[in-house]
Amino acid sequence: MLIPLNTMFSGLSVIVDRESGAQRELLAAPVPRPVLVLGNLAVALAVTALQVTVLIAAALARGIDFHATATGVLWFAAAATLFAIGMYGVAETLAARVPKAEEFIARVPAIAIVPWFLAGSLFPISALPGFLEWFARFLPLTHGLALVRYGLLGDSSGLHAIWRMGDPTAMAALSLGVVALFAVALTRVSIRAFTRSAVR
Repeated sequence: MLIPLNTMFSGLSVIVDRESGAQRELLAAPVPRPVLVLGNLAVALAVTALQVTVLIAAALARGIDFHATATGVLWFAAAATLFAIGMYGVAETLAARVPKAEEFIARVPAIAIVPWFLAGSLFPISALPGFLEWFARFLPLTHGLALVRYGLLGDSSGLHAIWRMGDPTAMAALSLGVVALFAVALTRVSIRAFTRSAVR
């Protein structure tokens, strides 16, 4: 929940920069437009990584028992990073299309919170009605959550609910591929949306 909310609210800084910040000066500078998006992405990633690290440290201090191996930590880190990149792409795209911060904030719950309830966060996706279960299998968040559980807890049940295969490593690789595709696609879309909005 922390990753989608934090990255979505990072889109507010884009709107503030456009309305009263330094975006006009940056657009006039000889800097390629994609670099501006990637710079904002780097800041959002750094802040999100810090918050996730603090959250995990607090969980460990409270006595939560993670069953993470070195490989599991890599699965978790890769999934969290790629999902954060994809969600920031969503935020940047929405910020380019929405003129006011108030309108942006009104759309955040539908984009960042509603999918959380369908993605296997509170109950397995197999408990959903048939059409919603199939829909959940296509959500990048479903794959991200399954990878987080697999990486930190050694629990492959979320991956099995998606892929119905026997090899957890193969299922994890497939889910990571889905999250990576989401990250690349939304980054490209966000750069294009930012470039178009900057021309207006």
